[in-house]
Amino acid sequence: MPPATPNCLRCHDSHVFVHTVSGQRYARARLCDCTPKPCPTCEGSGFVLTYDEQDRETAMACPDCSRLKRRLELYNEARIPKRYLHSRLDPQDQDGENSAAFGLLEVTLRNLPHHLQQTESQQVERDLKGLVLMGPPGTGKTHLMAGFTYRCTVELGISCVFQGFSELLHELRQGYNNNQSDMEIIGPHLQADVLIIDDLGKGRNSDWELSILDTLISERYNRDRMIMITTNYTEHEESTLHERVLKRERNEPAAQFMADTLRTRVGERIYSRLREMCYFEELLGRDRRQAAETESLSV
Repeated sequence: MPPATPNCLRCHDSHVFVHTVSGQRYARARLCDCTPKPCPTCEGSGFVLTYDEQDRETAMACPDCSRLKRRLELYNEARIPKRYLHSRLDPQDQDGENSAAFGLLEVTLRNLPHHLQQTESQQVERDLKGLVLMGPPGTGKTHLMAGFTYRCTVELGISCVFQGFSELLHELRQGYNNNQSDMEIIGPHLQADVLIIDDLGKGRNSDWELSILDTLISERYNRDRMIMITTNYTEHEESTLHERVLKRERNEPAAQFMADTLRTRVGERIYSRLREMCYFEELLGRDRRQAAETESLSV
């Protein structure tokens, strides 16, 4: 049965409208113009009347207003790059090249709310893991993860941080200039229900960069918190990212390429923990950016 056509095509009846703001890096969410005003539940007061155990009338925050406000906050705190403001993990995004990754993300969305509601005294579902989405540039990894983040925050009310790894390193360097510690900056990354690291492995792969990554992975591991990752590095040399290396000696070939696998890129300790925390899925296929550019030129 095909899904029903939404009444509002701007927000698809979520009442959360995602847009861009000039000069800001991240997409922003606000109340959609279709949102009923005043709220039919509280008639605009922000409160509803209920009764306590002694049958006394008491006021409580409107659940509908609170829910919508919270989901706006969650999306804005997730920090999704504005290039991906339309990413939704919609069925039309699924095709033969990404069906396995798409299915894993859908299963995670179905089971994550129950997993997060479990108390420490209850048995933790160890079969619910994160996802390491590997593959060449342009295969749609970031688009899928941005859509996953939208679904978590706007539809499910689950807190996420969507973080480009190289951007995080830049923020940490800036923080040193402002006398901020590493933990002050990465604190939200440790507290969020889900951490999404985009473009893992990008950078110089210095000891300092690996120490930051180790802190993130280790702390998430110890807190039993989910982590999702995109990376251009895979587990096999034939499919992993081949980066050009500048020649150092005159007698060296003009073009040299380095082909790190994910394991060698992040090190044995981090790789081992990711293996326990996440499913690994390789996303191959055409470069969708180049395909889209070719299609636009042919129109």
